[in-house]
Amino acid sequence: MSKPEVLLDEMTREETLQYLNETVRPEEGVIPAYILADPTIYKLEHEKIFMKTWILLGHESELSQKNDYLTRDLAGYSVIITRSSDGELRAFYNMCTHRGMKLCRADKGNKANFTCPYHGFNFKNTGELIGVPLQNDIYGDKMDKSKMSLNKVTIATYKGLIFGTWNDNPQPLEDFLGDYKWYLDMVFGRTEMEVVGPPQKFIVHSNWKIGSDNFVSDSYHTMVTHGSIAALGMVPSATYSKRGYQVHTNNGHGCNIGMPNPDFAFPENLIDEYKANLSAAQFEMMSNLKNLIGTVFPNLSILVSHTKIKDQLISNTTMRLWKPVGPDKMEVMTWFLVEKGATEDWKERSREAYILTFSPSGIFEQDDTEVFTDITAAASGTMPYTKQLTYNYTMGMHREPVKDFPGPGVAYPDKFSEAGSRNFYRYWLDLMNS
Repeated sequence: MSKPEVLLDEMTREETLQYLNETVRPEEGVIPAYILADPTIYKLEHEKIFMKTWILLGHESELSQKNDYLTRDLAGYSVIITRSSDGELRAFYNMCTHRGMKLCRADKGNKANFTCPYHGFNFKNTGELIGVPLQNDIYGDKMDKSKMSLNKVTIATYKGLIFGTWNDNPQPLEDFLGDYKWYLDMVFGRTEMEVVGPPQKFIVHSNWKIGSDNFVSDSYHTMVTHGSIAALGMVPSATYSKRGYQVHTNNGHGCNIGMPNPDFAFPENLIDEYKANLSAAQFEMMSNLKNLIGTVFPNLSILVSHTKIKDQLISNTTMRLWKPVGPDKMEVMTWFLVEKGATEDWKERSREAYILTFSPSGIFEQDDTEVFTDITAAASGTMPYTKQLTYNYTMGMHREPVKDFPGPGVAYPDKFSEAGSRNFYRYWLDLMNS
């Protein structure tokens, strides 16, 4: 199909997918601008990706006590995640099965039961309906409470991360994560990690894919967008971000691994624990880590960074979710995690490093979100579509992967490449066609 005479939102579903397959060409490094702001693409993504695949809901440490609960968003729908009195994690659609009222309106708490604020129907945190006001009088023996349990949501965990999906027959989570688990182990499985405080939330007028793309492969922007790092003396030079490796695995996952690092940036009192939880190759890589920046498809990004606090190199670990709320808007949720077994002084220094750099008010987070906003604005409307504007994703196509990299996946010998983004968009396009 050549450039159509109608706009994308006027095309049939089949025409839209045909045009998408003609214009999105990851293997050639060609990504069209219109996919970052078009309402039709946004609707297809919701159906084909967010309603089908695994999406992060939170971390198990946020539900550390029996009867703890969280309310979170799963592809635009509110869900309740509970740790029931038996210690098991469960999740339910946040909807009373009587008249559809939102059952729980708090972000978090500790409850064994949930009472609907509309008619007072009462549900156990295991999902069963256990109480109906005036049941015998107004229903007699006609109500079967066993058929009115809350609607279950499929969840699974890996290294403390809680994922959910609306897919009734999903690919098992561990298979979906695949070889990328090797890298997640260094971030979330090196020791017992805990979330500090509630996740922070903020709105960015940007398409969600820009955040995922930025974290899956783009270290190139660091020397310009984050040029203040070198100006402030936090790194030796603006090109420090090139050193290391870029890796991608199946299903659109990928990361940039900055190394070597002359200093060990993790709590030294936990070295024996790290060695017990990681393979020798994983521990050696972690020991030499400057940073690890990556994305779990579609919209979970992870970051291990380090900063000097009081003349000591301190790592900080974060994860963020680029939650789409429109074709040109997303809510960002960001969690700060720390080693549970670290000293209180180390935990506080790690928190300081996070606040300074990649918290919502951090100097580098604000650098990124300003760029994300301008890219989305330039991709909006009809002009990028009618003029067939495209982005160049050819960086690193002339290079061959390294053969002796210790971890799984396809690895390149430095971080300045767009192979990870090409892999991300290849899987994105596959799912859009599914």
